[in-house]
Amino acid sequence: MVSMKQSSIAGAAVLLTASLALQGCSQGNAGSDPKSGPAAGEAPKINTEPVELTVWASMSDEVFQKLVVQPVKMKYPHISLTMVGTDKKIPDLIASGTVPDIITDSIASIPKYEELKIAEDVTPLVKAFNLDLGRISPVVLDTVRKASSEGKLSGLPISGNVVMMYYNKDIFDRFGVPYPKDGMTWDETYELAKKMTKLDGGVQYRGFHFQDVFQFTANQLSLPVVDAKTNKAAVNNDKWRRLFENYARFFAIPGNEVDDKTYGGHQNQFLKDKTVAMYVTSSIFSKLPDALKDGLNFNMVTLPSFPEAPGVTTQVDGGIRIISSTSKHKDQAFLALTAMLSDEAQVWTARNGNTSVLNDPKMLEEFGKDIDILKDRNRLGFVRSKPAPPSPSITKYDASAYAIVRSQFKKMILTQADVNTILRETEELINKAIAEAQK
Repeated sequence: MVSMKQSSIAGAAVLLTASLALQGCSQGNAGSDPKSGPAAGEAPKINTEPVELTVWASMSDEVFQKLVVQPVKMKYPHISLTMVGTDKKIPDLIASGTVPDIITDSIASIPKYEELKIAEDVTPLVKAFNLDLGRISPVVLDTVRKASSEGKLSGLPISGNVVMMYYNKDIFDRFGVPYPKDGMTWDETYELAKKMTKLDGGVQYRGFHFQDVFQFTANQLSLPVVDAKTNKAAVNNDKWRRLFENYARFFAIPGNEVDDKTYGGHQNQFLKDKTVAMYVTSSIFSKLPDALKDGLNFNMVTLPSFPEAPGVTTQVDGGIRIISSTSKHKDQAFLALTAMLSDEAQVWTARNGNTSVLNDPKMLEEFGKDIDILKDRNRLGFVRSKPAPPSPSITKYDASAYAIVRSQFKKMILTQADVNTILRETEELINKAIAEAQK
């Protein structure tokens, strides 16, 4: 989740005072059966007795109040929300019988919570309380369904991720090279990186670096890492080879090589050292104000794309809200989620730096409006590309498999190992990890 600029809670209240578009749902013990829903023509009844819900989340208290508490309070003042920090691990909370009512995580984490048997299938709640899923972007909803067990919807999406290519304008000016543009391909970016990798005034400037998390776990080509039908690795093939080779070539540019230290220190190289010309990462809004004060002169463009997937960014792996199967207030938790999906709440989410999950083009225009550092910069570059479709296979083994993929890519870069050897090793390591997990 991204950190947002300072903004008063009063501002949130003003924005959210309009009538919320999504209608709420009933409390199961207050007049409607969540399995059958209200009678035809009967509005769902809502139990307005005060209730306190707990939310497991990793965010600052300011962001929690702004993006979670306020949207719910404006629609349902009887619902109070308290954050449980992620320093308290879910397995420990299960053991102590204190699992929060709502779990906040990424869409890719759904199989993990299903394995722990604490992810409530919200399909009956959607039906009972007449939630219009058509308001949610089809690719986002499809991603959630793919991550859920067949026939289930193990949570509701609330926000999307954003991945961009940031660039240092001063370095481009120094070398007299035109700035990057929206809509570039990886090939064009590679050619630009070669021009921008120079030793100048005793300083080694690097043309390109990237944060490898989204580039693999939510890759633009929608490649699966594990075959759900066989529970075997799905990485030793031409498509994954293409992905590895595409990124690896940047680190073979003379002067842009990395070692074990500089491979992991890319963010500081861009933000603090100011020696990286182009840097691909998810949103780093919380760190940019200090970097600006320290003299970083930057802008952003869309994530470069592959010719076979033009104008496509990473897959959706944004924020999901999961209702705990152990919650005693499932209906009220569902009420809270519908409030977070209202037009007004989604506008507020978009303006503060997360993409809206609603199927409404107008929401794209709202992105980043309330973030000071994006003013007079290419803020809409964050939403100009289409998200990649979800991988055809999402499994509970993906998290550990992707960790192996990233580790193996790093090994390939640092040792200049042959890609075919690396992918064979990756396949073996993933299959071994799956076999161990199945014991």
